[in-house]
Amino acid sequence: MLKRLLNSGINVAVLGISVALFLVALFALLSIGNAQKPETLDILAAAQALDIGDTIGQGDLIIKTVFQDENASLYIPADESDSLPGSLAVLPIHAGQPIMRDSIISPAAEGTRLSAALASYPSGNSLFPFPLDAANVIAPDITAFLPGDKVAITVVIGRRPQEIETATPDPDFTLPDSLFDAPEIIATINPPSEEEVAVEKAQQELEERAFPPLAKDLFPQGALVISIQGLPPEVVDAGNLESATGTGTNTSYSSFSQPERLMLLIPDESREELALSLQQGNLLIVSLIKDGQDGPSTGFTYWDFEDLFKLEHSQAGE
Repeated sequence: MLKRLLNSGINVAVLGISVALFLVALFALLSIGNAQKPETLDILAAAQALDIGDTIGQGDLIIKTVFQDENASLYIPADESDSLPGSLAVLPIHAGQPIMRDSIISPAAEGTRLSAALASYPSGNSLFPFPLDAANVIAPDITAFLPGDKVAITVVIGRRPQEIETATPDPDFTLPDSLFDAPEIIATINPPSEEEVAVEKAQQELEERAFPPLAKDLFPQGALVISIQGLPPEVVDAGNLESATGTGTNTSYSSFSQPERLMLLIPDESREELALSLQQGNLLIVSLIKDGQDGPSTGFTYWDFEDLFKLEHSQAGE
């Protein structure tokens, strides 16, 4: 073979150089192609279609490989599969579709979907957006709060809402005479005992003393701060976003002006109570506390303040 090539007059050296250059170019192109190929990532996808409210089980999950790009943080990596069973779908998920963090309520979605924080606490609780910038709210500066803080909310009411006046009866109106034709019935009424009179009087005084002005702690056990919204830009620019929001992402803050709010974990039955207090309360005072009390707050009225004042004066005079 070599003799035939030599006899044919082909320059073997040129041929060898050409083959070498071809191989070098081929390997260079393959290297460039592999270098430009994005890295891959194993993520979790739905094995079957899931509707809103469906509970995700281990059998509903499969592993898919996708290219790692700017959207990779929206997916749930395959190594977090143990945290998904028992979570709820809040958006429809098609079979084979990657499961996005904001499509479920689960610990795996914390930091992306605020409601996912509820998965870490017992049922029967809600996240309530408490406005710090409301005109009747007195609270420390928003930068003084961090997720995990406990706060007490004291509502102060100066007066009761105006009562609806009843209609005045017409003086010209007279009852028909037929109503007075019935035979006269004399009822015997036993006078109440002294004990019953004393109990009724004490109950009446207690009701009168419960009138405003008064102050009442709505959450004597303390309401847990889950997240803070409306932080000033310098907090984010200083790199304190993770400590200020508890998420480590920018989902709880944007560069636009936001109302200042605390996302509080409160019992479901307290939502209406707190909402009405925000609307009717003259003042709502937010206090940072360490440990709350187990029992309910008895409240404090103006007459309690008078009694306390008199008691302290009498003790000082002894």
